[in-house]
Order: sequence, then C-alpha cells, then structure tokens
Amino acid sequence: IMSSPVLSPRKYSQLLALDDYRFRLVRLNTNYDPNDVSLEQAIKNLQRSAEEVVRNGAVIVVLSDRDIERGQLPIPAPMATGAVHHHLTKVGLRCDSNIVCDTGFARDPHQFAVLLGFGATAVYPYLSFRLINDMIDKGEVLGDPIVCHGKYRKGINKGLMKILSKMGISTIASYRGAQLFEAVGLSQ
Repeated sequence: IMSSPVLSPRKYSQLLALDDYRFRLVRLNTNYDPNDVSLEQAIKNLQRSAEEVVRNGAVIVVLSDRDIERGQLPIPAPMATGAVHHHLTKVGLRCDSNIVCDTGFARDPHQFAVLLGFGATAVYPYLSFRLINDMIDKGEVLGDPIVCHGKYRKGINKGLMKILSKMGISTIASYRGAQLFEAVGLSQ
C-alpha cells in the first residue's frame, strides 16, 4: 500500500521485486534515437508498447528515462505519461493498469503535480535521490540517507497538498489524469 504518490527507494525496490502475477510489472524505456525515429513516432511506439503489455496482463507500466545512452533523447516525462494515459484510456485499458514514472524530470512539487495531472499513478524521482546521496557523500548535507529521503518526500507531499488544496481538490485520486492546468505563452 502506498501512502504517497512519491515512491521512496525502498518502496520502488519492493514494487520492482513483486513476484505476483496479479501485479505484473513491465518497464518501458522512454528514450529514443532521433536518427532512427522522430519524437512523434517514438511516442506512438511507446503507446503501442504500453497497449500491448497491458493487453498481455501487465498491471503496472513503468515509464523510465533512466537508461539513456549516448545519441539518444528522452521523451519528456509529462509527454510520455500523458500520451500513454490517453492512449490506454482511448482503447479502454487505463482502468486495468497503473502508470509509474521512473524519471529524473521530477524534482519539485510542481513537476510531480504535472506528472500526476497527466495520469501517473506514482512517481519515482531517481535523480533527486541520487543527488541527495551525493550531497551526503560530499558532506554538503548531514544525515542518514534514508532520513534525508524521507524529509525530501515529506516536502514534496506537502507541496502537492498545497497545489491541490488551492484548486479545491482533497485527494490525489481526484487530481490524477485531470489535467487541471494549461500552457500559457505558447503560440501556434
């Protein structure tokens, strides 16, 4: 059971280690080679892959930008999340699956809120946890990594609740996939 949509390293490891067919997990890489495909085609490929794995019994779809290689680009996490969420909704499979974002994109409450608003069930901010660990190793932050990770998650959760409460929303479930935000300042 998750008490927060922000996964800790321990919870994420437990999620990956689940050995139960009722919670089958499939990890999809959101990185692509721009020399082979366009961003648009990479998104369509990701949508097809997500549909296929959910049709084949995956209950948890992890969208990960972690394993990037030289010459590749990541599909931006909000774009990948929204595309998969809307595609699974369109084909009637969204209720059969959960979307977990394993991303370096999310660092502050706003970025988490964007991912949740685009349909993420949970977010694992691997880069933020790595940065915290690096700061502890260098002596820039004092404390136990587990305690520091917990304080980071607590701060993100408080920020998320503040964002939601300003909109009159009291639960993450009510905010998930609602896209209650708009882009300002973009032209045609």
